[in-house]
Amino acid sequence: MSCPTILCLFVKPPIPGRVKTRLARDLGNQQACVIYVQLVEQILHQIQVSGLPLALFFDGDDQELLPLSWRSAAAVCCKQIGNDLGERMATAFRHLFDAGYQSVMLCGSDIVGIDAEYLHQAAEKLEQSGMVIAPAHDGGYCLIGFSTELFNPLVFEGILWSTEQVLLQTLKRCEQAGLKPVMLETLRDLDTLDDLKVVTKGEMSFI
Repeated sequence: MSCPTILCLFVKPPIPGRVKTRLARDLGNQQACVIYVQLVEQILHQIQVSGLPLALFFDGDDQELLPLSWRSAAAVCCKQIGNDLGERMATAFRHLFDAGYQSVMLCGSDIVGIDAEYLHQAAEKLEQSGMVIAPAHDGGYCLIGFSTELFNPLVFEGILWSTEQVLLQTLKRCEQAGLKPVMLETLRDLDTLDDLKVVTKGEMSFI
């Protein structure tokens, strides 16, 4: 039996020193971890409001290191498998398609600006087009989605992850695979003190 769209969220156990390491250089490990937890819990709330089922894919080997509230929010909870980010994302997509989901959207857990309305719009465009990408201000992307028919792991191969070339290289891979993703509104992932300063100029405050 086929299943609807599922939202896949990549997370790390909230352990000081293991999350938001670039932010921690300026704020310290503990404060960076507090901000990470706030980011994750904010997006978990928006996913719950959206009504989309949630799949958590966690870094490491022990899901018990994740807060119980995070695990309880998920219909699926699995470890990330792969040698780099691209392999881990491709494996997560394959796992969820094999489980019967017709469309999968994957996003990071440190994205500012994703709310239930944004997720609904992304799911709608994914249903219409078969592939969506949400660019990030740093040259990467915040969210990527495929229908099972259009999924192609080539999109995740040969990418220089954590560089400003990620989106351009991904779009090149899409072109090579004959894919034309719908581009969503650009969002910001929160990695550095500069990102935090931009965010806290608005209504949201983390510190």
